[in-house]
Amino acid sequence: MAKPVKTEAEQRAFFESSYERFQLARKSAGEVNCFYRVGGTTVCLSFAGRNLVPHLTPALEHLRIEKCDSPDVTFCIWDSESTGTEMLPPPCGWDCFTDRGDIWGFNSRRIKTAFHWIECSVNLMDLEQNTAIYWVQTAGTLPYWVHASPLRTLFHWWMEKNGCQLLHAAAVGTEEGAVLITGKGGVGKSTTALSCLNEGLYYMADDYVIASVEPHPLVYSLYSTAKLNADHVHNFPDFTRFVKNPEKLDQEKAVMFLVPEMKEQILPSMPLKAILTPQVMNQGETSFSPVQHWTIHRAMSFTTMSQLPYVGRHTHEFVGTLSSLLPAYTLELGRDLQRIPAAVSKFIHVTPRYQPVHSLQPDSAENPESKPLVSVIIPVYNGENFIMDAIEHVMSQNYPALEIIIVDDGSTDRTAEIINELPVDIRYFRQPNSGPASARNRGIRDASADLLVFLDVDDLWPENNLRLLENEMQNEPDADVIRGYAQIMEYSEETGEYDFVGNPVEAFPDYIGAAIYRSSAFEKVGLFDTTLKFGEDTDWFNRAGELHLNVKRLEDMTLLVRRHGKNMTHGKDMIELGALRVFKKSMDRERARKQNAINNNE
Repeated sequence: MAKPVKTEAEQRAFFESSYERFQLARKSAGEVNCFYRVGGTTVCLSFAGRNLVPHLTPALEHLRIEKCDSPDVTFCIWDSESTGTEMLPPPCGWDCFTDRGDIWGFNSRRIKTAFHWIECSVNLMDLEQNTAIYWVQTAGTLPYWVHASPLRTLFHWWMEKNGCQLLHAAAVGTEEGAVLITGKGGVGKSTTALSCLNEGLYYMADDYVIASVEPHPLVYSLYSTAKLNADHVHNFPDFTRFVKNPEKLDQEKAVMFLVPEMKEQILPSMPLKAILTPQVMNQGETSFSPVQHWTIHRAMSFTTMSQLPYVGRHTHEFVGTLSSLLPAYTLELGRDLQRIPAAVSKFIHVTPRYQPVHSLQPDSAENPESKPLVSVIIPVYNGENFIMDAIEHVMSQNYPALEIIIVDDGSTDRTAEIINELPVDIRYFRQPNSGPASARNRGIRDASADLLVFLDVDDLWPENNLRLLENEMQNEPDADVIRGYAQIMEYSEETGEYDFVGNPVEAFPDYIGAAIYRSSAFEKVGLFDTTLKFGEDTDWFNRAGELHLNVKRLEDMTLLVRRHGKNMTHGKDMIELGALRVFKKSMDRERARKQNAINNNE
């Protein structure tokens, strides 16, 4: 239930012990150093032995430089298989690891720690010592995307320290400047980038780039690779010679290494002129249409923040600043791929190199960078009749900075199919049926934002509810939780509508969805108790009260609870709803506190 927060000293100790293991590996296998110029900084990759060198360096070859005696940062890299040096055991339970790589309870500003499941890599960085660690058990099981974009997490942390940001985006350009191309997977980023490369334009990336905003928007190249869905390779016959995994295209994307052949078209950096988000259109020609920059902000922040460990406020604000400084357009992709490069080249030619665009969009009443990111966590079990309405309802709040997380708690109906067809960006997790507490905890651990809200798929918020709660939280910087009241609505068989029932002030007081939470509240109180199938909300607020958490109550209705025959609590009595178990847990904690007080006075 409660996940302990590691102290700064504990996190530093884990880093230092891991570094000692690297030194042992280096002593055993020898040292290989490679140097690169990345995002205006000098990076040394220090390998223990040669085993990982061919796996992690080809994608960076275009940035290689001569030996540097004083690099800005050193990445210490080793594997256990070739060096005979094992990594330390995990510093916490497996339930603390998240899909994105974050580790619950590791919140140091100095020491960054992440674990990536599929590649089984440990990633560490001491931001004061400018030293990082990357470890894997064996090189043999590294997935294809590690070869295409190696050490991505370490570069992300390092660039963030240096005022830059790793972005999930493509970038291409001409001698007049570059455009950033962003959006979720499958919208046409790679197709556009490779089409432009094929016609002689400069190529920065099709997947990940580095961007900076000072003194003006700039894009840096990081990887000289490209990834393409296997069924799209035939569209680029000239590039098939670059594919390094042709025998695995039935399982993987095609990974292309473009250097040395295409090195002259890959520049280390370029000024940015605009941001584009692709949309495949049923038309012959490729065209461009202006779009409000908050739309670009939402698209770029989502796709970046769903992949990089510990992204949060910095990334959200950086993307907001970048998208407000550059004009934003929808790149309306035509059917003729060969005409895309000419359209992009002409667009770059007619677009001014740099101008702040705040004044260009007077219809945008609010810039997303002025609003903090809010993570909306939606647990769902067999919610096929409600999930679409729930997402439409969240979007109707018109809050400009959202991360939507859906946790499917083992649905057996069409919930997963409907989620896959949703027209908005979401982060989707599926788990075996474990109850709503477990589903909410999964969302909490993987959330990017400092502010969290919860919505059950069959509940609703009043109009403008997110802005109300977020504004109250900003006005109460010391508050851990701000919550209002829930209005019950009963379904009427006669009218086919939901009618308000009772007084919100007299309703069940602890509805989770009626509040906004700082993520730190769950570090103080712990997560929801997964042993409780019902009553986990009351139990959590009981624990919050016992710890004197700063919870502010608004005299406002902040949740609409729809009661119908499919509610999990429908027809349950007090025993089934866990009320007695929740009460007993509270009594047991009170007895334990009193006994501790007695023992301390003896």
